[in-house]
Amino acid sequence: MSRNKKIVKFHGNEVENVTILYSIRQKTNPIVTAMEEFDALKDVSSCETINIQVVADFVTITFYKQERTNSVISRELIPLHATEHIWVQDIL
Repeated sequence: MSRNKKIVKFHGNEVENVTILYSIRQKTNPIVTAMEEFDALKDVSSCETINIQVVADFVTITFYKQERTNSVISRELIPLHATEHIWVQDIL
C-alpha cells in the first residue's frame, strides 16, 4: 500500500471529501440517540479508495484495498433514515 493520498469517491466520481452526519441508538438505552460523523479524509483505515453511495435505504461506504481489481476490505451501511446530512466537497 502506497502512502499516497486516499481517493474519495461519491457514486464512483472522484471528489475532494465526503462527510456524513448520522444518528445511532445507544445499546444500553435504545431510546437515547447520539450523533456520529464519518469524514472520509479523517478515516484512519488503511485503504486506497473510499466510495460512498446512496443505494436504496442505505448510505453504503466501501473501503477498497485496490479498486481496479475490486479488492474490497470492508463495507459499512448507514440506514438512510438515520442520516442527517451528507456533505460532498467537489474537486475545484
